[in-house]
Amino acid sequence: MAIRRDGRTDAFFDGALRGELVVRRCGECGRWYAPDATGCAGCGAQRLEWAAAEGTGTLVSWAAVHGRGGGPASPIGLVELAEGPWLHAALAGVDAPAEGLALRARFTPQEEGEPLLEFVPA
Repeated sequence: MAIRRDGRTDAFFDGALRGELVVRRCGECGRWYAPDATGCAGCGAQRLEWAAAEGTGTLVSWAAVHGRGGGPASPIGLVELAEGPWLHAALAGVDAPAEGLALRARFTPQEEGEPLLEFVPA
């Protein structure tokens, strides 16, 4: 299934096309948030900016998603970015997931739709 922009995600996918992970950041107090955040829980600001993140983080938790038709399981992870927010994304090249595993973000082009965010060992 292809990943598609929805208007609210344009900045995220523009960053992805540059190979850059962008997430939300409060311009008032500097707190970082996941891309789907709409306001700052810290200071109450109603508007968040898009900002480039380091693209590094650590694995918090993981699971295997089994596809239809008995195909191989795909690992997904919950990753805490160096800036603080948590993102869930595909894991690639992670043979033995472990809490605290150092990861870095990468974007993999797809035949259709937007690039796929994956985390690989750092």
